[in-house]
Amino acid sequence: MEAKGLAIIFHSGSFDRIYHGFSISLAALSLGKEVKLFFTYWALEYLRKERPVEFGVDGEKERHEEILKKNIEKGHMLKIHELIQQVKAMGGKFYACTHSMGILNIARNELIDEVDKSMGLTTWLIDTKEDQIIFI
Repeated sequence: MEAKGLAIIFHSGSFDRIYHGFSISLAALSLGKEVKLFFTYWALEYLRKERPVEFGVDGEKERHEEILKKNIEKGHMLKIHELIQQVKAMGGKFYACTHSMGILNIARNELIDEVDKSMGLTTWLIDTKEDQIIFI
C-alpha cells in the first residue's frame, strides 16, 4: 500500500533538524502530497508567537551556527517563520502535542496562528495511519 501523505514528528529543537524537516515538507507539498506536521517537546518552541528560538544547533554548535547565520544574512536560506508561512500557504497542516504543551507550560493561545490543532500523539497517529511517518 502506498502512503497517502507525509507526516513528520518534530521533536528536536535543533535549527538544522527543524530546517531540514521543513525542506522535506515543501518538497512533498510541491509533489502534491498531503503534509501533516506534529510538534512536540523542544520543537514546540518554534511555534510560539514570541519566537525566542531562532537558533540552537546540536553537536558542533559554534561552527554550524556561524555558517547558518551567514547564509541567512546573505539571503541564501529562509528564516524558520518564513518556512512556516510557505508550508502553510502550500496546504501543510500544523499540530501541537498537548502533552508536551502541558510539560512545557505552553497555552494554546501562545502558539502561532498557523497551528491547526493541538492534540495528543495517539489521536495524531490515528489521523496519519495511511501516511508515511518521519521522526526528526
